[in-house]
Amino acid sequence: CDTSNPTPYVNAALAVVNTPSAMGAMPDFAEAIRLLEKAIEVDPMFHAAYVQLGQMKLSMATDLSRAKEVVELYDKGLEYCRTPEELRDICSMRILTVAQIDAAHALHMETLNMQ
Repeated sequence: CDTSNPTPYVNAALAVVNTPSAMGAMPDFAEAIRLLEKAIEVDPMFHAAYVQLGQMKLSMATDLSRAKEVVELYDKGLEYCRTPEELRDICSMRILTVAQIDAAHALHMETLNMQ
């Protein structure tokens, strides 16, 4: 594996969360996050890593402060966009995340989890 190429790290992270595990165990999200963070470390301009990491962290956010960290991640990703399409994609993800946080605040929720 070429350690200077971020793509294998993103692909491995997606494999970790999408491969069925033995006896219905939960995927190793911590490992997937580590791999996505490694992809960003290898190439801070790698758009796909920001999108996947943000979506994963948002789905796992246990409180609104964790959700706000995802907005900060997208803000970092915005600094490194190479194309208008990447900019539009991360902007959209950021706007949706902020809307979810704002709605949760308006509804006096402490988390984005609806359960």
